Amino acid sequence: MHDAEIRPHAPTRRMRTPADGSLARTLWRITSSGRVDLAARTLAERRAWPLRLGEILTTTDPASVDATIRNGIGWIARGQDYWRCGGIPASYNARTRRYDGPYPETTGYSIPTLLALGQDRRASRAAEWLVSRQLGNGAIRCNIEPPGTTAPAPEEIVIFDCGAILQGLTAMARRKVPYEAPARRLAEFLVATQAASGTWDRHLAFPAFGSHNALVGYALLEAGVTLDAPAIRDAGHRCLAALRPRLRPDGYIEGCEFPGVRPGVAFLHPFVYTIEGFLKAEEIAPGHGYLDAVRPAVDALHDEIRRTDRVPGAFVNADLTTSTGFTALTAIAQLADVGFKADRMDGAGRYSGISRRLMHRLRACCASSLDDAEWVGGLPSAYPIDGGYLPFCVNNWGLKYLLDASLEERHTLDTSGGTP
Repeated sequence: MHDAEIRPHAPTRRMRTPADGSLARTLWRITSSGRVDLAARTLAERRAWPLRLGEILTTTDPASVDATIRNGIGWIARGQDYWRCGGIPASYNARTRRYDGPYPETTGYSIPTLLALGQDRRASRAAEWLVSRQLGNGAIRCNIEPPGTTAPAPEEIVIFDCGAILQGLTAMARRKVPYEAPARRLAEFLVATQAASGTWDRHLAFPAFGSHNALVGYALLEAGVTLDAPAIRDAGHRCLAALRPRLRPDGYIEGCEFPGVRPGVAFLHPFVYTIEGFLKAEEIAPGHGYLDAVRPAVDALHDEIRRTDRVPGAFVNADLTTSTGFTALTAIAQLADVGFKADRMDGAGRYSGISRRLMHRLRACCASSLDDAEWVGGLPSAYPIDGGYLPFCVNNWGLKYLLDASLEERHTLDTSGGTP
């Protein structure tokens, strides 16, 4: 999503629809800034949309997966080194040729990915930066701002962001004892501010409590188990119990509608966040039926892909069809990742074939046709590139999920003894 992505202070995160301007006007604005390469890519992707899957085989070349991982680590390294504080830039905008400020939320939940990739030093730098932003009440300052900002904005605390950061600090606490204390303080802040219903009514980026906060429930579960803290663990269960009624039997998930996007229509990005939260909770706390709770949603999305033979659009309608004006590639990486994870957890093999086909498309979208070295290795936020989700940008959380899915895909190759 993330909660911060469409806040007014961050123009690059403003959600818009393709109807904001004609193709001719879009291309004129790009070329007038001297970005002929960006205009050419925009035009080519507009012509290629919607992205079909029919010609893509379900087999995978291990070298292509390894290259994606290697190039993705390179993007993170350049971005982290750019600000030198340890935080990872929220995004790079090809039209302005600028990095956004380091993003606490997504830097936080990128830490487990970095550790899984063997990037311990970079994970430690990220964690140290986040701990330096911890407030007296245990929360983390969630503002997106360049280091050294002379007039910092008032402290911004967001529940979802703090949950994402808790994932990172918990992962570090499993490896290094000094991180146990900040992880516990952050978890205790989340427990202290949780309402009796299991949700939160304070420190929300939006007026309503979104279903994507299932990831906060998962983060508390994981922290409670890691820190041997039953009260923290139980708070995670309460969060997921409060959200469970929003999981409709037909697969639609209520509460994934973002203000300013489309009322009554879910955005695919938080829709899959919700699935991920329950899916990961199943790994931490089996026996609560968390995987079964979101299986109808995963099945519905896969059924839609099989029916249309194309990459899903950015919005999920109440009838489980997806809108096709553009797609948020971040959500497609998430969807590939949860497919691999679900199959690894239950061994049923229902979803990995489609996940591999989606990964083929994502790797093709990563292929750079731009002059920017800062673009290489990143995953575009939208397809077509000027679509209504961070247009002309690569963002760090889309890459995080691409790397997570790549690791899962690599695992399928390793366990099958080659190409599946």
